[in-house]
Amino acid sequence: MEEPNETFDDIEVVYLDELEEIDDIDLNEDAQDEGDYAQAIDLAHLTFSKHPTSVFTGAFSRSGTLAVTGGEDDMGYVWSTETGEVLLECTGHKDSVVEASFNFNDQFVATGDMSGLIQVWDVHNKKLVWCYEGDDMEWLLWHHMANVLIAGCQSGDIYVWQIPQGNCKVLPSHGTSTHSGKILADGKRLLAGYGDGQLRLWDLKSGEMSWQLTANIPLLAITSLDITDDANLCIVAPSAQLFKVADGTQTASYLTADETEVEVVAFNTESGLLATGAISGKLCVWDYKKNNLRHETKFDTSITTIKWGVDDKMFVGCTDGCIYVCDTRSGTLVEVLTGHNANILSLSLTKDCTDLLSTSDDGTAKIFKTKSS
Repeated sequence: MEEPNETFDDIEVVYLDELEEIDDIDLNEDAQDEGDYAQAIDLAHLTFSKHPTSVFTGAFSRSGTLAVTGGEDDMGYVWSTETGEVLLECTGHKDSVVEASFNFNDQFVATGDMSGLIQVWDVHNKKLVWCYEGDDMEWLLWHHMANVLIAGCQSGDIYVWQIPQGNCKVLPSHGTSTHSGKILADGKRLLAGYGDGQLRLWDLKSGEMSWQLTANIPLLAITSLDITDDANLCIVAPSAQLFKVADGTQTASYLTADETEVEVVAFNTESGLLATGAISGKLCVWDYKKNNLRHETKFDTSITTIKWGVDDKMFVGCTDGCIYVCDTRSGTLVEVLTGHNANILSLSLTKDCTDLLSTSDDGTAKIFKTKSS
């Protein structure tokens, strides 16, 4: 297929017939030069600029009408996705706000900073209803079916709170930090990754550990993980090892011959696909049911985050400030969402996948309309 005629400076929307196969595309162009950041067309539907420095995290409410962001300015903001108007200022933090998200019914929003201060706000009443200050926080997430908030700490302890009552249960450390955690679809179990490469499955009701790895323990700290929707398999980064959730047995590894680690991993259970992205810029799409590589490409920029959309579309955030939208069925680049001028730090989609929220080192959060809109 012929090279596209447009340069990155001219691209607004790039359609499938204008680009070659993703396996062969060359995304170097002039867009990798710092000077092109300022010239890139801003395709965002809305830009939120209240944070003066890096915006580390962002999330939509379940309804999609609100967004919450947290940044290096020690602030969290809840704002309208239609107008960008600030509806709630989450003040009182003592360090960068690196976690922020809504609970399952949008009643509460939680913000957490690097020092370990976690605050929960009533969105409708705009009041602080609960807070906790403890060990340095590594990750924070809401239960998807109840007002339960879970935090993993540098000590390795995992705290499980009922909100707003504050009743607490602790899943104890084995002497090393925990860097990632995810609740299984049944809502009864939590899978946690640790700094020593250990992976543990916890029963949330009893607080007991169901299993931990006894073989094929990753040599590097587990920095992130993902679980299939049916809770049968989990993948961990940076080792890209695949394990059975039932007992922790390793079933596969998804590193190519020239890669030693990956930055991000993400399942698309419906399509039986797994995506891995690396700091080297390599993006791979695997068929984990057949255990083979479906597509592979190399961006001349580091991959920081991946988000699956509908119809096998994948959104890839990179350090060049671009978000690449790929069709993983055909192996083509659908479009490039431009507007940021620094690293993409997080991506979030509305429930119907019509809006994409991105946050960046450039001090902005942006909402893009996707082609599902």
